[in-house]
Amino acid sequence: MMIAIQSPCRGLARCIVLVVLTVLPGCKRPVDPADSSIQKQPTIPLRVLVLDDEELAAVVKQEWDSRGGLSRVTNKTSAELLASEPRRLNADVVIYPSGLLGELAEREFIVALDDTTLSVPGFDRSGLFDLIRMREIAWGDEVLAVPFGSPQLTLFYRKDIFEQLQLQPPATWKEYQALTTRLVDRAAIGALAPPEDQLWYATVEPTEGDWASFLLLARASAYARHPNQYSTLFDFGSMEPLIAGPPFVRALEELIAAAKQGAPSLSPTEARRIFLAGQAAMALTWPSRAGDVSAERASELEEWIGIVELPGAREAYSLRSDSWEQLQENDSGRATLLAASGRLGSVTDDCRQKQQAIAMLLLLTGEELGSTVSVQSKFTTMARTDQLASASSWVDRELEGSPARMYAEAVEAAQNRAAWVDAVRLPGRDKYLTALNGAVDRAIAGDATAAKALEVSSTRWVEITEELGSESQRTAYVRNLSLKP
Repeated sequence: MMIAIQSPCRGLARCIVLVVLTVLPGCKRPVDPADSSIQKQPTIPLRVLVLDDEELAAVVKQEWDSRGGLSRVTNKTSAELLASEPRRLNADVVIYPSGLLGELAEREFIVALDDTTLSVPGFDRSGLFDLIRMREIAWGDEVLAVPFGSPQLTLFYRKDIFEQLQLQPPATWKEYQALTTRLVDRAAIGALAPPEDQLWYATVEPTEGDWASFLLLARASAYARHPNQYSTLFDFGSMEPLIAGPPFVRALEELIAAAKQGAPSLSPTEARRIFLAGQAAMALTWPSRAGDVSAERASELEEWIGIVELPGAREAYSLRSDSWEQLQENDSGRATLLAASGRLGSVTDDCRQKQQAIAMLLLLTGEELGSTVSVQSKFTTMARTDQLASASSWVDRELEGSPARMYAEAVEAAQNRAAWVDAVRLPGRDKYLTALNGAVDRAIAGDATAAKALEVSSTRWVEITEELGSESQRTAYVRNLSLKP
């Protein structure tokens, strides 16, 4: 048996390689990585394909190679990969945006990881946040990936302004909408407002590119995720799109109203930059040390920044009764949007060195190196409970301290919640998102009502589903919901 380790591995790397080689089929006896006969064998580099994340690619190579491994890392964009319509990935490991898991799974480009492998010391799947462990790395009843962490949109708010006006962070989108109208008034804010020659927004929200769709889905999640139904984006029996229904129309109408009080076409990073510059009372974004936008100025941000989960709702739409229904008092009214951002790693179907590939992924996302690797990417964040105590490692420098702790609490709550909606993890994801982006853009521009814009996109979703194969798409959607087709 051949492994790509030329010298004795240290710490967790040795433990993981030993355990993985022991449990995988075909290994008749435990193999000691320090065995001199193994070290003398010729080695070939692991082929690692990284999509849409050059920073993560660099740290993956650095950390693996520095521990005795060999790797050849290739960077591509998801668009380049999918446009080429490959029949194989020509890689042993693929690291990719979380939302692409369904595409790669249905093309059979990636393979399942068994429970024994995921329970090795130093990785411990049970330490992952609930939604990552049970949903985001799973497809159907199989686990196909390990997580580098998936950011969640959170609500940043000016704690000093809220205290002055005796306001509480909004628990529902209805409350949030009311605040956007009130907080746009500089006179109400008084001395806490920026100088007159600077722009001021009640809120800033990301609507650039695919974030138009993701923001709509994040807002609609609480309305669409009725506790008695699985279907959210599609009817899982017929694959009829549901995005033109009341939950999404209401969410888009509210998004349009909020957009009138904010800046147009922003990324989450740009929204955070405006907020940290003191030009907005609220922002929908998340912090990132890799995408640090801290200003070069002295500030006491710990005193005036608050971070909480996104708002929820007190009612959800029931498809069965075709009506809005009040949620029970013990229901949080929140649903988490999965796979808008984040990175996953998988072993490919054409992997030549399965033991090494698994060892690499478990090491880079495990307890020893998970934090070191994850903080290098602006598309990742905490994935494990044991990382919450070091949340400051993931946030902008100006958000260390109290804001970092609040962010950790928001991530923990969102990722351990029972209700969730995915950000279109199906084959053809880019086509579905393009159609939905168009609806949001037209509605914000005033070129169509929310209902009409979503009807047009829904019609396009039907066409996309038919183009890709209605039955195969239905099967994929059912697997996405962790159900059996």
